[in-house]
Amino acid sequence: MQQDMAIATLKNLALSGSGTIAAAASIGQQLNVPHVYLNLQLPYWVFLLSMVLLNFVGAFFALKIDYIQANGSAISNFFTAVIVGLILSFIVIPTISPTSGVGLMQIAAFISGLCGTILLRVAINILNRQDLQEALVDLIVSNSIKLAKTVVELAVEHTSKFVTILLTTIVASFVIVPSINDRINNESPQAQVAEVSDD
Repeated sequence: MQQDMAIATLKNLALSGSGTIAAAASIGQQLNVPHVYLNLQLPYWVFLLSMVLLNFVGAFFALKIDYIQANGSAISNFFTAVIVGLILSFIVIPTISPTSGVGLMQIAAFISGLCGTILLRVAINILNRQDLQEALVDLIVSNSIKLAKTVVELAVEHTSKFVTILLTTIVASFVIVPSINDRINNESPQAQVAEVSDD
């Protein structure tokens, strides 16, 4: 009985291992597909490696920002920036825009590494402080009111122009166009008589 279980376990492990090897071979093949970048045919893994390196470079530059220097240790800030940057550049951005090019992904990796810790700390501060939440709500409300006022002013300004154009068009269609048509109709029999007399 135990031999049968051991044999079944070995068979399952062998099947699992062969599936893993096939998946790794498939991924390896996909990573070696060349992409054109700056007129160079480079394999895809080069871009993934550059994204990771740019993420680390962005995290290193994030350590130079005074807001980051004032909060937490350098090592924790660095690894927080790297982790948040990797999540943003390899999970969030490809989910939002799956067809984005490798150049955009490299820029996003650098910026997410640079801003990762800052965004995370700002979000944590907003969630933990009631006064910041109230100030943020006030800011959103005041900007929404300003936007609404601007939209109403533009609508009033352009509505008067639109109404003027509409009234001019209506007057033209009822007054000017019939008078032009009457003139054309009155002149056309004389032109026909002149053509007949010339023949």
